[in-house]
Amino acid sequence: MIALVLSAGFGTRFRPATLTTPKPLLPLRGRPILFHLLDHLLAQGAEAFVVNAHHLGEKLHEAVGDSYQGFPVTWSFEDPILGTAGAIRRAAENGLLGGDSFLVVNGDLFTTFGLGKLLGARQEAGVVSALAVVPNEHPDVETPLWADEKGRLTVVGGARPPGATGPWLFTGIQSARKSLLERIPAGVTELAKDVLAPSARAKDGAFALVPYRPPADGLWFDLGTPARLAGAEAALTTS
Repeated sequence: MIALVLSAGFGTRFRPATLTTPKPLLPLRGRPILFHLLDHLLAQGAEAFVVNAHHLGEKLHEAVGDSYQGFPVTWSFEDPILGTAGAIRRAAENGLLGGDSFLVVNGDLFTTFGLGKLLGARQEAGVVSALAVVPNEHPDVETPLWADEKGRLTVVGGARPPGATGPWLFTGIQSARKSLLERIPAGVTELAKDVLAPSARAKDGAFALVPYRPPADGLWFDLGTPARLAGAEAALTTS
């Protein structure tokens, strides 16, 4: 199982720290965020990693190298930066994503979620990618995702549609088939706007939303802001 870890961002909300340190290398409990994530993915069955990089990419490469805990790490350097969907297409075009399926994980999160049910949902008929989601407690701030009774994405953003489940928040973890690549336009593209939203409008049922409910299903922290990183640090220290 190959995991593509998205690590190319500028980390602007962490400046000035990220002027010299890539965001995935910022410390969480004394270790880089990225190392915690790679450890968990290995525990869940990952056998190889692809890391995309742009901002301070050479520093990121120097810190991680071409293997981690004895497992291969391949690099997908981007210039310009290609976005959360464009990164997937670039890695695939360079032949880095292996066979029929792969994981894609944001490099600025911490989780202990077991990925078994996510991998299972990806194998269901008609599913292009299974997205791990959690209850969206702030749908006015974080874009809500809505699903039908079968757990398939139907609407991105807005108010609750009739009969929908949600609101859900995408965790940044997905298990995808290679057919996902056919849905990613060339160039700079973002997953929600350029891939998920068109699928929802078409009502094609290509994206399965797989609910996780912390803490019962494990821990998950979005570490995208200093406040969130500090909150995760405090929670993990007291847990």
